[in-house]
Amino acid sequence: MSNASHIVAYENVPEPYLTFCPERDDCINIHPLKGLVQYGPYNQKLIGNAFSNIRVASIGPIGSQKIIANLINQLKTKQVPQERKSYLIDFPGFEQVFKKNISINENINIEITEEEERTFLNSSKPYQNLAKLLAQLIRKIATNKYDFEILFIYLPIKWEQAFECKEDNEFDLHDYIKALCVGYGIPTQIIREDKALQYPCQCSVMWHLGIAVYSKITGVSWKLANMPTDTAYIGMSYAIRNQNEKSRFVTCCSQVFDAEGSGLEFVAYDTDNYKLGLNDNPYLSKDEIRRVMSRCLSIYQERNAGKPPKNIVIHKSTEFKEEEIDGCYDALRVCKDIELVQIQQNVSWKGIKIEGRQKVAGYPCNRGTILRLDNDLLVWTQGDIILSNDGRHFYKEGRGVPAPILLKRYAGHGSLYESAYSILGLSKMNWNSDSLYDRLPVTLEFAKKLARTIKRMPNLEAKPYQYRFFM
Repeated sequence: MSNASHIVAYENVPEPYLTFCPERDDCINIHPLKGLVQYGPYNQKLIGNAFSNIRVASIGPIGSQKIIANLINQLKTKQVPQERKSYLIDFPGFEQVFKKNISINENINIEITEEEERTFLNSSKPYQNLAKLLAQLIRKIATNKYDFEILFIYLPIKWEQAFECKEDNEFDLHDYIKALCVGYGIPTQIIREDKALQYPCQCSVMWHLGIAVYSKITGVSWKLANMPTDTAYIGMSYAIRNQNEKSRFVTCCSQVFDAEGSGLEFVAYDTDNYKLGLNDNPYLSKDEIRRVMSRCLSIYQERNAGKPPKNIVIHKSTEFKEEEIDGCYDALRVCKDIELVQIQQNVSWKGIKIEGRQKVAGYPCNRGTILRLDNDLLVWTQGDIILSNDGRHFYKEGRGVPAPILLKRYAGHGSLYESAYSILGLSKMNWNSDSLYDRLPVTLEFAKKLARTIKRMPNLEAKPYQYRFFM
């Protein structure tokens, strides 16, 4: 008689490597920061002398131009880590890492007067009035968009009351600014006084800022090494655009990634042809999702000389309804294999590492641990990892027991082991961070952020968008 409590043995998936050169197979590292220092960014030779000097424009309160100029000067100098010392390494300076100069264009700067500041801070809806003011200033600075590569917007702590409003359709100033600037084709970097200037580890800030600025302008800091070829990854997310029951509709957002995890473009559009499932999660009709997937396929083909991917993997956080499955197969019939995977964050499983004779280890279970549950798979994207030859442990979260994510496959015939490996790799492809990994793959993380931002765009055009404008 079998033991009902018995489960299959766990496995360990190796940590995926990143590549930093399209011409050589040996320019790889599992550590993104070490790889950048050792080899430089992935596309440095591809862009050559383009953007040899990255020019920064600025918007902020009185005195902000000097503050941003000082920040840029700091970005150009060496910084030593004060935290996460088992992971974070010295920041050598922007030019040393990214092979580009960066400077402020002193002629493209707008400072908000003290009177304007008092007006929106003392109003009944400060968030609304600051948003209107910034919209006017961004519109003005956009007339000189060819005189700078990126716009820095400085937000001091004293404006904090205007950053968000949960009661007004969950207004968020960050998302509002991003949605506004995409219409002008302007990459932006929002500088929060509390999260940037006053953060105790400026080394971390400079790594984060440097990677983000480079990626927003030139695109590719690193890619995934040793990934299956001819594969495309798509992340899907939905957002309710209007909370009014009589007029609400859904913004659908799908981000397309190539086999190496590099984001191509994404499609987004509004529809009222949707249904609500469990917990009011929206899902699309067969015709609507066929339309979305057809556009995603064409984005991939446009970047690959008309050739479709052999395999396509679609991630979303909610279940795939039968209509959605049928619509995906209709649109993607040219692909050899279609894999539809729901990725759930909230699962009750935990993993504790045992050493020797039932002794709890001093570190959590390994990142990359997987456990099969019939046709589903638990994947620990958080956990312990060895980053150096000296055997030092690194656990990004620092404390607590890491929880896995659950992969529930609705279609596909590939190896679950390979699915887990690609998930781990895609969790390392966030170019808007200095971290080793995120909990979720970039497919899902970006799609969620995009849907949240897109729903604040006043005019949503039926065209592909570049993610770099939303970072």
